[in-house]
Amino acid sequence: MPSTHAAWRELSTAGTLTRGGFWLRHGTLVPLALWIAIAVADTPLGWVAALATTVLLISIWGRRLHDRGRSAWWLLLAALPVLGPLLLCVECGLRRSVPEGRRFDAQRPADYLTVAP
Repeated sequence: MPSTHAAWRELSTAGTLTRGGFWLRHGTLVPLALWIAIAVADTPLGWVAALATTVLLISIWGRRLHDRGRSAWWLLLAALPVLGPLLLCVECGLRRSVPEGRRFDAQRPADYLTVAP
């Protein structure tokens, strides 16, 4: 059973996200979040669901950019018409992970099962 900590980590931009994890989330979590946001759009909770969906998307795309060795600030490219979102889709959805992306995992605590050499 996932802990509450794991659920909050899903909304964080800290760390990295592999290409498979990126597509898995876009196939499961994003449609669910969009469905909920649309279902409650006419209620007082509509803006909360829209905000939560936006935070989820920023988290997913930001962590994937980290895995590519880029800063999450690259998400500002989405503000450029056509070319910006297209570049982000290629960068996050099609390209492989790079070793430089490991620098963004420095914030994670060490795994207690890891044995130091």
